[in-house]
Amino acid sequence: MRLHSLQYSEHEDSPQRWVLEELSLGSRNLIVGKNSSGKSRTLNVISSLARNLAGLQPPGISANYDCQFRHNDQSYRYLLRYRDQQVISEILSIDGEVLLDRGEGGIGQIFAEQVDGGKPLRFQTPTSEFAAVVRRDAIQHSFLEPLYRWALSLRHYHFGTQLGKDSITIINPNAPKVDDRDEGAVVGIFREAVKTFGDDFKNTLINDLALIDYHVTEIGVSTPVSVRFVSMGGEPVGLYVKEKDLPGITDQFGMSQGMFRVVSLLIQVNFFQFYKSASCILIDDIGEGLDFDRSCRLIDLLRSKSDSSGLQIIMSTNDRFVMNNVPLEEWSVLQRKGNHVQVKNYDNSREIFEEFKFTGLSNFSFFELGVINEPHTAEDSPK
Repeated sequence: MRLHSLQYSEHEDSPQRWVLEELSLGSRNLIVGKNSSGKSRTLNVISSLARNLAGLQPPGISANYDCQFRHNDQSYRYLLRYRDQQVISEILSIDGEVLLDRGEGGIGQIFAEQVDGGKPLRFQTPTSEFAAVVRRDAIQHSFLEPLYRWALSLRHYHFGTQLGKDSITIINPNAPKVDDRDEGAVVGIFREAVKTFGDDFKNTLINDLALIDYHVTEIGVSTPVSVRFVSMGGEPVGLYVKEKDLPGITDQFGMSQGMFRVVSLLIQVNFFQFYKSASCILIDDIGEGLDFDRSCRLIDLLRSKSDSSGLQIIMSTNDRFVMNNVPLEEWSVLQRKGNHVQVKNYDNSREIFEEFKFTGLSNFSFFELGVINEPHTAEDSPK
């Protein structure tokens, strides 16, 4: 399943109202915009929806979602509205046929596949819960499963943060299983990946790092060598790499922030690719802290992974290196006017994007010069 489009609003009829107009999405996406235009907020909205539909997060204060998904040549539309932690309405339709319709009070109907050859059944779900989650039944309501799997497998990474660089793992045989949704738990995720997939995982990671001009011969976990810890009730370990041109190892505390971000992100992306479980990856501030060459190489690698695995990637940035290395066809430009965020992309502004290509300017110039803001008339078209 793939998220095809999204419209969103919150805090209707209040000074806190915020609206995201229709955002259409493909397999590879770059969300750009000026500071405070809503890039990170947009990714957070998608991530929050996934947590709702995976049963990991209850209804929040306010949200109004209108989402389109594509699955096996079918069009799913999911409408969700909640306020003050209570679901007000929830509707799921496939190719225009409503299969789930739940309103205030939690009362609604859901299509049951194994009842009299298929017919709607009345139900009532607590208003603090999502019917798409609590009514899951692979026999009677199998149409809910793709939505749940999409939500459960979505991952959200904040590239401009530590991504686990400031965290260590205490080796303890009685420790709970690592939470692979936690972007800071990269040491535990790496250990789980190596335990499951062995040298194949390590070799893939080493090859990926070489493509970004980080040449290492080994990657693993060990007690850090650049810092010391007091007794912590177990052995503290962190990531390390053995760089080709250095005689010793470089532990995670000795790595540059940029290098560690790349290592951490690739460990987590490859982990889900090996498990063949990830459907969508959100990456905020991609390229932050990297030089031009490595930023471009990382983008190329992520885009190729999307091609090879069918993984949907939605990235955000205002970094010129990233913008120049992602085709305009994959851009969505956010423009905030008060509490409304408009989206301009190839779907709704194709002519403006196409005409810009004739200028010979860099992609970043499209953003920097505000080309998308210019009024467009027939007289503006090239003769």
